[in-house]
Amino acid sequence: MLTRKMLSQGLPALWTERLVLRSLRQSDYSTLSELFSDPQVIRYVNRGSQPTPIRARRLLNQIRSSSAKLDSLHYAICWKGSEQIIGITSFQHWNEQNGTAQIGYILNRSTWGKGVATEAVQRLLEFGFAELNLCKVEARCYEANVSSERVLCKSGMIYERTLPSFVLNHEDGETPDTLLDVKVYSLYREQHIRSSHWENRLQTLVSDKHE
Repeated sequence: MLTRKMLSQGLPALWTERLVLRSLRQSDYSTLSELFSDPQVIRYVNRGSQPTPIRARRLLNQIRSSSAKLDSLHYAICWKGSEQIIGITSFQHWNEQNGTAQIGYILNRSTWGKGVATEAVQRLLEFGFAELNLCKVEARCYEANVSSERVLCKSGMIYERTLPSFVLNHEDGETPDTLLDVKVYSLYREQHIRSSHWENRLQTLVSDKHE
């Protein structure tokens, strides 16, 4: 099991079929700044506030600060064979003692609809339960953010409850602010183990059938 002290030496790289999840580098922050300046990308981040240089810097500073304290574990998402960052996925509010964390992700629009978020989230969940000894992972998304909710469902997370009436800000001077519910999803280690067991069993049965 990896401890906070061990992770202070650096985050281990994580691999999937198409992606590499690695620790953030100083050179990544200019790309992240561009990412956080895209209105569509951060539509549901920071309660929907429109991007400004100040807000982008605030998000970057939050990432730097939480990374340094290891309150959150932030991973750059890259295509295999490329060092260019295409997004970020994180365990936020990591509580080592209680074994809990909240998962999040932000991706470049060029990756949308390609299964990148699901692939990254599934790998981070595996890492969390297997290497960090997490007991529970939680995620939150606005009810209107159907794409994000789909990622959570495909990753095996289960709807838990709804938090009512979060303000979604519109600062274009025309659209009034709206109230949206926030859906909370969660996954316990035991649920993840059972899900992984049956998925592996199904793959074995399919392989046996075709041999």
